[in-house]
Amino acid sequence: MRIQPSPTRPYGFLEICGAIATFFLFAVQCTWTPEVKTPIHQSEKGNVTLQTSGEFKIAPQHPQVLSESLIKQILQGISQIQERGILQELFISDPKLSPVFSPSQIEFLTPHLAEAFSKATSEELITFRSLGNDEEGVTQVTGTVAVFSPTIFFLMLQSPGHSSKMGSSSRNLQKHTTLMFSQNDAMLQPKDVHRFMKISGKDVGIAIDYVVLNQKAGSQDTVIERRPGPSITTSQPEKTSPEMNTLQEQLQDLQKQVEEQAEEIQRLQQTGPQ
Repeated sequence: MRIQPSPTRPYGFLEICGAIATFFLFAVQCTWTPEVKTPIHQSEKGNVTLQTSGEFKIAPQHPQVLSESLIKQILQGISQIQERGILQELFISDPKLSPVFSPSQIEFLTPHLAEAFSKATSEELITFRSLGNDEEGVTQVTGTVAVFSPTIFFLMLQSPGHSSKMGSSSRNLQKHTTLMFSQNDAMLQPKDVHRFMKISGKDVGIAIDYVVLNQKAGSQDTVIERRPGPSITTSQPEKTSPEMNTLQEQLQDLQKQVEEQAEEIQRLQQTGPQ
């Protein structure tokens, strides 16, 4: 007797496959964030754009009001140094710090980054591209910036330190670049930089607590304001010292005159009529 297969079995298998497919689609939807770009500025010098990202480990503190002077100060203080590779060992004795941004790039980026920070949302980061200039020896700089709570300025550069004229073989002979900041106490440790965003092996990041910069500026202003005080107190003895010497000389002269007059009176008394 031949046993007929159950007609409901194929449908059960299809239901299981459908459930698995639905689960994976749901997982993909939860982890995938659609990329939306909002241009802030674009010209022959470069561009600045807002971009949604799923690479955040911590939500950024956007929008944020940062003054142009603060952004300029931060960009001016960021430098890069490349660890020694084969080429450096052969041709370069000591690796040196070099600024990441040229003065012209800082002037271009500063106002547009300030505008971008004021318009960004907590799901957006700011991407920028500042073109290079072969005549000035300036290379293109491409990267990402964001602000994290409470006062952390985050910067990530994409493959920094390589000129477009360098071949792929020379790039392979160089090791990764390290970013530094002019004020060490304002720069977070490298291990802390990875707490904010995912950073690929080709990119490099730096995190700066800009409230420390404000404290530094405040302490310097206090010192400057206090400087006139000691100068006034120290200058007074210098002005009064000659006057005291003059008075002492006058007193000595008067005392000498009194003594001379006393001697003259005594002489006259002795030589008077017998």
